[in-house]
Amino acid sequence: MIRRASLRALFPILLLVGADPSAVGAQETSSPLADFGELVVGTWEADGSRHVIEWGVGRLAVRTRSFFADGESWTLVSEGMWWWDDAAETIRGLAVAVGMPVERFEYVTRVEGRRVIHELTAYGEMSGEMFESWLVDADGYAWTLSERRDGTLQEIMGGAYRRIR
Repeated sequence: MIRRASLRALFPILLLVGADPSAVGAQETSSPLADFGELVVGTWEADGSRHVIEWGVGRLAVRTRSFFADGESWTLVSEGMWWWDDAAETIRGLAVAVGMPVERFEYVTRVEGRRVIHELTAYGEMSGEMFESWLVDADGYAWTLSERRDGTLQEIMGGAYRRIR
């Protein structure tokens, strides 16, 4: 008789043996996140800052981690993910942060050619409704963060990240 502990140990192996690789591949290629992921997945750096953006399981999510330089090492300051929201037919995202004037970001994201546009809600000391744009090319991306003031969008931050290969 197989004991319960033995079954728990075998479960991950049984899943792998029983998995249909063609189904996994089909799931990955049909992700609504494909355009977004193809643009942003990678490692990006600017002075004192690094973003690591990678595919999640089955390409059903895009994970992100952000770091600030800390001498010769990097300190994790933010992490989150984007996913396809079937009900709203849009890309949504959520990220949390420490050591920044924003503690949580909630995103609604769209891709227009090589531009990624985030409509976001920021929570924390620097809270509010904001708009972020990333213009991506093969070597990096330029970004701007804007907020609505007096009825118009005004840029409040910006910069550029280079792709690290």
